[in-house]
Amino acid sequence: MRNLFLRVVGTLFLVGLMGWPTILWAHGVVGKRLFVEPIATEDANVQSEYDLVIPSYVKGEHGKELELGTAVTLRLTRNLGLEIEGERVSLDPEQSAAESGWANPEAVLKYAAYDNPEHEWIATVAVGIEFPYGAEKIGAEDFWGLSTGFFYGKGFGDLPEGLAVLRPLMIQGDVVIRHSLTSEADAAFNTLAYDFAIYYSIPYLQQFVKDVGIPWPFNRFFPMVELNYDRVLNGPEAGALQGFARPGVLWVGKSVQFGLAAVVPVAGHPKEDGERGVTGIVSLYLDDLFPSVFKKPLLGGE
Repeated sequence: MRNLFLRVVGTLFLVGLMGWPTILWAHGVVGKRLFVEPIATEDANVQSEYDLVIPSYVKGEHGKELELGTAVTLRLTRNLGLEIEGERVSLDPEQSAAESGWANPEAVLKYAAYDNPEHEWIATVAVGIEFPYGAEKIGAEDFWGLSTGFFYGKGFGDLPEGLAVLRPLMIQGDVVIRHSLTSEADAAFNTLAYDFAIYYSIPYLQQFVKDVGIPWPFNRFFPMVELNYDRVLNGPEAGALQGFARPGVLWVGKSVQFGLAAVVPVAGHPKEDGERGVTGIVSLYLDDLFPSVFKKPLLGGE
């Protein structure tokens, strides 16, 4: 137990060194605004990073579900990025045997079409391909999927002086339509996902509004809530909606990010049996950890 404690303390110390003493940011910055990696909402940044693990554990009326996601994003050119995602799913239903396997992997090509440093805006368009590989026993599909998306971020550093306390606020969001590429009538439907992530940046407050004396490591916190919705657009279940809120907090260092949030149903779930749980993220900023390899776009240019 003592050795475990020392390892944990040592790890936290090293993490602290990654974010200390500099207060300058490089990864995901537009103007003065650092746009972080959301937990479930899509990221408008086109930067090289590795989401080491995105865990999610939920429990509902019909059983338990554990998801362990991972993703790597590579910055190919100044504005173009490629993201590859995978997820291991374990199901433990109440009325049947437990199952586990890989969900359908996905590749997403992202293009940062617009940024406005003065007003802290970023907008990105994306197209994704979902591959027909995975374990059907956990819900993976045996056909291709195509998605088109719009991702965005907006900071409120341009608010007037009278609202300076709100300047650390920022939002990130996405709108994604997924198309099922199959001739099977019961599976050939499209879905619409729309997500919002609202943050209050303590680093922004301290650096650009007023230093209120919040000490390290608390001065690296981003209190947040994500609202994530999925709606079926056509087919037998047209109009069906599911939504979750994910209130929590992120901690962001110079080259690492940690997040933890609750999972609470807000739409499409009866209150008495809606799925509830916990989720999180551990993300590594490759362009800051390995600048000689990832600082510049992989295909050249600045």
